[in-house]
Amino acid sequence: MRIFLSVLVLLKIQASPLPVLQDTNSDVIFKQATPDIETNHVNPTPLKQTPQEIQKEATQKANQEATEKTQEAKRLDAQIKILQEQIKNQAEQTKPSLQQKRSKMSQRTQKKKAMNYKISKQKSGFFLGGGYGVGIIHESYNSQQANSTSLGIAQNQEIFTTLPNLSGVANMANLELGYQQYFSPYFGSRVYGDLLFIPGFASFDQLNNAPSKNLGSFFYALGSLDMDLLLDAPLERQKKHFLGLYAGFGVGLMVLRDQSGKAFQGILANGYTSPNALWKMLVQVDYTVNLGIAFTYNRNLRFEVGTKIPLTYLRLGFETPATYKSSTNSQTLISQDTGFKRSTLLVMNVLYVF
Repeated sequence: MRIFLSVLVLLKIQASPLPVLQDTNSDVIFKQATPDIETNHVNPTPLKQTPQEIQKEATQKANQEATEKTQEAKRLDAQIKILQEQIKNQAEQTKPSLQQKRSKMSQRTQKKKAMNYKISKQKSGFFLGGGYGVGIIHESYNSQQANSTSLGIAQNQEIFTTLPNLSGVANMANLELGYQQYFSPYFGSRVYGDLLFIPGFASFDQLNNAPSKNLGSFFYALGSLDMDLLLDAPLERQKKHFLGLYAGFGVGLMVLRDQSGKAFQGILANGYTSPNALWKMLVQVDYTVNLGIAFTYNRNLRFEVGTKIPLTYLRLGFETPATYKSSTNSQTLISQDTGFKRSTLLVMNVLYVF
């Protein structure tokens, strides 16, 4: 009977729902378990995770996310490497074309430089030429005194009734010899000597600004050493013909002699006569500025029209003014009171470069 009742109680216990038990001293909740017949104890089943398990699960989740990010980064790195390879391949494909363009440009530049060098060399060298020059020569005497030839002292001049101012046109031949160097087809420089001279004597044609004949004659020559800068512009693509400018500076030595004529005797007083008008000989330094235009034909033949502008003069002491004699006296003109002046000289030359 007791055994039967024990079996019924056991069946009832198994059929009834298990009550929920809560441990007030723990965060873990257990269901009432069925007694273990064999071991005679209850196995608890947890319903809620512990903080350690939550932290562990969070750590696992974070590790998983980090793993996913790492994999994503690796995937992006792989894509970047692929793009880099594509860019590199495209650059290698376009590199030959760029090299070809640069090579063509380099060849053109070298060809242009070679052509410019050839033209510059053809325009450089020694040159020889000549032409024509023209200007006006002025002589004057500006003192009421003259030197006594015998005494060597100044005294009142007895020669002129009026102080003379003579002028005449000088038509001159010109010779040039020098060397020019072009640094490019457009720019160069030259050093040369030139000689302007009257082939014979020119005539004075004005006395005190009044036209007159048979006043006398004069010889004038100017030899100078010059340095010019040359600027040329080509007139066609082949650069055979050029139109240019030149500008420079010259230092020269001039010589002047004159002779008196019959008409000049009209201003002489007291029976004074002289074979010279104002100068027996004048030698002085002449400083000039050179300016002009030029046309170059076929790189070697050069036609120039220019000017020689006087800056100043320098007396060297190698001058002899005229001496006038009469039956009773002899007077020599004072050198510093005997003047000379020339106008700007116009020169036209033809030069050939060897």
